Amino acid sequence: MMIMGLGALLTGSCSRDFLGEEALNLAPETYLVTDTIIRFGDDRLESEVTLQWWGDDEDGFVTGYEFTFDEVITDATIWQYTESQDSTFILAPPPGEDSADFVFHIRAIDNHNLADPTPAALTVPVKNSPPAIIIIPGLNTPKKSFPALRYYWESSDPDGAQNLSHVELFFNDTTGTPYILPSTVTSAIFQAQDPTALTLNCEVFANGGTIAEDILMNGLMANAWNKLYVRAVDQSNAKSAFAIADSVFVKQVHSTVLLVNGYSTATNEAFYMSHLSANGIAVVDTMQIFESVGGVYTQQSADNLTQGRIFAMFDAIIWFSNNADNSFSLAQKTTESFFNNGGKMLMSVYISSSFDPLSNFLDFTPIASLVNPVDTTLILDLGASLSAEVADWPDLQGTSIVGVVKPINLQIGATPLYTATLTAKDNVALTFTPWTGVSTVMASKTDGAGQTNFVISTLELNKLDGLLNMDSFFEKVMIDEFGF
Repeated sequence: MMIMGLGALLTGSCSRDFLGEEALNLAPETYLVTDTIIRFGDDRLESEVTLQWWGDDEDGFVTGYEFTFDEVITDATIWQYTESQDSTFILAPPPGEDSADFVFHIRAIDNHNLADPTPAALTVPVKNSPPAIIIIPGLNTPKKSFPALRYYWESSDPDGAQNLSHVELFFNDTTGTPYILPSTVTSAIFQAQDPTALTLNCEVFANGGTIAEDILMNGLMANAWNKLYVRAVDQSNAKSAFAIADSVFVKQVHSTVLLVNGYSTATNEAFYMSHLSANGIAVVDTMQIFESVGGVYTQQSADNLTQGRIFAMFDAIIWFSNNADNSFSLAQKTTESFFNNGGKMLMSVYISSSFDPLSNFLDFTPIASLVNPVDTTLILDLGASLSAEVADWPDLQGTSIVGVVKPINLQIGATPLYTATLTAKDNVALTFTPWTGVSTVMASKTDGAGQTNFVISTLELNKLDGLLNMDSFFEKVMIDEFGF
């Protein structure tokens, strides 16, 4: 009986409609992990501040949050939406101020898109910290340079990288008007608009770019020691201490011809200057490209890009060296702009037995490959002749024994200029016989217009003046071929 009565009661209940009204949606509540910050003076927070919050909804769930730094909330307040429960903010005081109070409001949004009508609020007292900056060394740190210089730097800010505004740069005098670059710029090339001037106005290529900034930088002086001063400035106009680059002596460009001395000392410069002067080229500029102090090159640019800009300042380069590895490697990486601008090059580079015959450093020259006979060393004897392969070029003669000679196979279109009378040493039998194979030691190639723009010798020219007619050789190269 009790069971049947219960079933009847349940059946009767299911047949009735529900009575009453649907409850209204309740707004969520918002809470900050920290609700009060009391700090004064130097004890204030740094500008980079991390805040945390959470929300609760009695009759649903929180889907996100909206925040604002408006001190007073009005109908015009713009709220920023986030689904996170924490975030890091850069709260930089206004320019010229080192501290400020920021009011942070945060409100939760529930699953019915209802916002907390009483947002949580927190006053954040911050004090700006000044930024810092350091000079970063380049691939090289030149002590002498023609007027194209690259510097690297790194800025930081205790209040966060986003608080950095810009960097200010000065050459030599920090009392003048600064040159300003964005804080995102971490290096620049400063290249004289007129490298022949004494007072140098420089084009500035930010981050090594190919397009110069709109404004020139002044203050660089030719034939003088120069220093770059750089400082970082943050959003509140606080400035770092100056970072000061090493002094560099900037050389004025005097000529359209550059002698690149690839020896470790000022070797053979007088030889080239005298033969150039005999052909009316009395003024030349010089660069001792592999001079080093403490294992650091003193005249190479900070990077290959800047070195290329220096080479492109000249119409002709005469490069002489006894170090083929260093010379070909550097020249290949730094002379593209020079040749694109119509530059002409004469290279006299001794190639020793240690040079890799498969090296791709020769790709930019008239040389396709080196002649490298098995178990055989080729020698230029004292007094050996070099025969001109082109009409009107003077025959030459060796003035010393060259213990290793590397004849060359030429690239398509290149022209052989000289073949040498060489002796072949059989390194197994230790016998000496005349060499009958390829013996080209000098060649040239032309540019797209058919003009000779590259002459190369794998023997040092200063060892080939046995007939005392090197003036005639330079006349053929510099006057007849290069058009000086």
